[in-house]
Amino acid sequence: MTILCKFAREVRRARKQLGLTQEQVAETLSISSRWLQYIEAGKRKPGTVLTLNLIALLGIDGNNLQEEK
Repeated sequence: MTILCKFAREVRRARKQLGLTQEQVAETLSISSRWLQYIEAGKRKPGTVLTLNLIALLGIDGNNLQEEK
């Protein structure tokens, strides 16, 4: 599984665990909910700043995102 797929899955999992909607997260990060949908589907790769903001907002552990060998 690629890092992008792992990140997408982790963003979705963390958001749901926190009880947040895609719209709430998107509004907090000043992005469109459609962009967040693409990220969660693994169809788009967020930039570095957005990635770091998602990690911070959702409390994602970056160690879980390492690519499997």
